[in-house]
Amino acid sequence: MPVLSIDEITARISELPVLPANVSEVIAACDDPDITVGQISQKILQDQQLTASILKLANSALYGLSRRVATVTEAVVLLGLATIKSLAISSHTYRLLNRSLPGYGLERGEIWRHSIAVAMTARTVAVDVHLAPVEEAFVAGLLHDIGKTVLSGYMEDAFEEVMSVVRSDQIAFSDAELRVLGFDHAELGARIARAWNFPPDLVEAIRYHHAPGSARLKPKLTYAVHLADCVCMMLGIGIGADGLSYQIDPGTCAALGLEAGGVERVIDRMEPVLREDLVLD
Repeated sequence: MPVLSIDEITARISELPVLPANVSEVIAACDDPDITVGQISQKILQDQQLTASILKLANSALYGLSRRVATVTEAVVLLGLATIKSLAISSHTYRLLNRSLPGYGLERGEIWRHSIAVAMTARTVAVDVHLAPVEEAFVAGLLHDIGKTVLSGYMEDAFEEVMSVVRSDQIAFSDAELRVLGFDHAELGARIARAWNFPPDLVEAIRYHHAPGSARLKPKLTYAVHLADCVCMMLGIGIGADGLSYQIDPGTCAALGLEAGGVERVIDRMEPVLREDLVLD
């Protein structure tokens, strides 16, 4: 079948699963200044998968807590509402990303492994470069490739042509997508994020995660996601057929204020974290 235009595909975004009621309630509760820890904990406990996800991530090396977190209430107290909100979003995203994307050569679970790894790495970079709020970097990293989940079904017909352009012209996969389709997965992902009412700087980070120099609202956020994406590709996490055709933007370290060797230090720091926690075999 012919690939649809981005407007036609965007019109079908409503086909994506909406946030489950329990997850929506948790996210809303985290923004309620009058909510209590007990009330938030009860809302989380209504969703078994959300509960398990929060406890698993709370006990990961990413958050560096000095003792094991055994209950949701402890997680809420120790991690804070911003983190709980981002973990609630990750729980829902797992349901979207834990599947195969044949249009990108990704087997079941690979896009999830890559997305959560980028989220964790982007958050770590945000902490290191004093980019606040750090949980925004986590969410932006988690959703940076959300456009692929919609575009994959249409990409199967155009995949060989896109890869042919990559090989013949020696350009990045997203540039070849743009040339063949008239848009790329990052632009589509930004439209999805906008349709879900995410803030503009997060939409921008998704839109330009392969071209961070184009970001204007919050460039450091976009560069953090870009760096995290490249690091995870270098570590071989869910790279798919397109992963080897991207290169790190040469202005990344300067934009983030990282010294020489900064990329290598991020790789050295994240490899054991990702191996221990979630994504490396």
